[in-house]
Amino acid sequence: MRSKLRSTFMTVMLGVSLTGGAALAESAQEPALEAFRASPPGSASALRWTEELATGEGTGELVRTRDGLQFEPYAVMRRAEGQRTLTGLYTFPVRRLEQPVDTLRPLLRTKSSLGMGVEVDIRVRSASGGWSEWSTSSAGEAVRLPWAGTEVQVRLALVADEHGRGPLVQEVTLEGSLEGGTAQEFATLATPLTYRIYATREGLVGGTTANGHVIKSYDRFVALPSRRALASNGGSEYQVKVCYSKTGKCTTTSVWDVGPWNTKDDYWNPSSVREMWKDLPQGKPEAQAAYQDGYNGGYDQFGRRPANPAGIDIADGSFWTDLGMSNNDWVDVTYLWTSGGGSTTGLVIDNNNANNDTTKGYSQISANWATGTSAGFYGNNYNYASTQAISDPAVFFFYLPAAATKTIDAWWVAGTNRSPTAPFIITNASGTNLATVSVNQQLNGGKWNTLGTWSFPAGWNKVQVSRWTTAGYVVMADGIRVR
Repeated sequence: MRSKLRSTFMTVMLGVSLTGGAALAESAQEPALEAFRASPPGSASALRWTEELATGEGTGELVRTRDGLQFEPYAVMRRAEGQRTLTGLYTFPVRRLEQPVDTLRPLLRTKSSLGMGVEVDIRVRSASGGWSEWSTSSAGEAVRLPWAGTEVQVRLALVADEHGRGPLVQEVTLEGSLEGGTAQEFATLATPLTYRIYATREGLVGGTTANGHVIKSYDRFVALPSRRALASNGGSEYQVKVCYSKTGKCTTTSVWDVGPWNTKDDYWNPSSVREMWKDLPQGKPEAQAAYQDGYNGGYDQFGRRPANPAGIDIADGSFWTDLGMSNNDWVDVTYLWTSGGGSTTGLVIDNNNANNDTTKGYSQISANWATGTSAGFYGNNYNYASTQAISDPAVFFFYLPAAATKTIDAWWVAGTNRSPTAPFIITNASGTNLATVSVNQQLNGGKWNTLGTWSFPAGWNKVQVSRWTTAGYVVMADGIRVR
């Protein structure tokens, strides 16, 4: 499942990697010049900056030219429940501002023809380190963030016309201000939201997700029908916990794709902020309402009749192995970021290498470590071993293309037989041990726990979970996160 590559970026269609379609031979017409900006800034406007087009990471056939960033999604293949139009995403690095803002106004200079478009997605980091959902600006209107913050991130969504021709982006400028008042009321609750949702299997091995991840056999991720909760490639900032009552199994995994059926259906949000279908009950996907109740004439966002009421797609490893599902069915989905703005962005290295992009991170654990599935694990299991004065660590490697300062988190399953002094050894790519962090694994299980922050060189750095500590316990090795 390939399309012609014309840049260093991967080809993708927003929502899904798809199964039908053909190359377009029709030549592109000369696009008309379009320049737009948001509504005039108020007196509180304080900051203005221009994003460097060369610094972002892209999906889709995004080509850097002398004139700017061109979206050329030729020969992209699609499946039946994918969107009708093709969208490529381009994400700029996180920007740290001199002062907090709660409103951002994008000013874009683009070239496009009828049927093309450019949307701007923006999110803000909370004081606790989690991200808000992405808020979208269409046609240049101002975006009101759910809270004020000094760290923001901008993402472009470039939409092609019906002939597969995309727009050219020449400049991206942002104006930030602190306007106060009532911000958007995205769900941020003490307990994350849970709904019963019809799930379908994603499959599509060899295809590419909306965030640029190339799908592997027995992969682990999910797709939701809105890019408001689309995590970065390899990231865990938006995760769901999925439970299947017929097998009694649960799994926690990240949102790496957009679909099925719709692409602007953030059904987990209240109607006040839901992007479309505001008259539907919170927690009910539009495809389910169309399929079961004839809502919207029985059609989805793109005028098609849904073949099922699905509100989540689940990749093969999570679907078959972790949940034990054999057919599409109803599951209970918990949207973990709704309890406070999401988890922090980071690269997660699981104990199970089937869950890892091994070009970025992998685990190395000997056969002396057993596998367990007590409640609270990350991914689909964990490893554990008895404490002994022996050199047999569980090792988690992560690759950095350039020197950087990173925070390391660890996940374990707590229990009374866990070591109260489990050693995590932080080692850089030069072989220098930066620190040994002793943690009490009898506490704080089933979540990310921060070990510390260190400066690492480029190359393969590592975190080791050692068995060499007080005898009579077990140490847990489930996963680490680098952010």
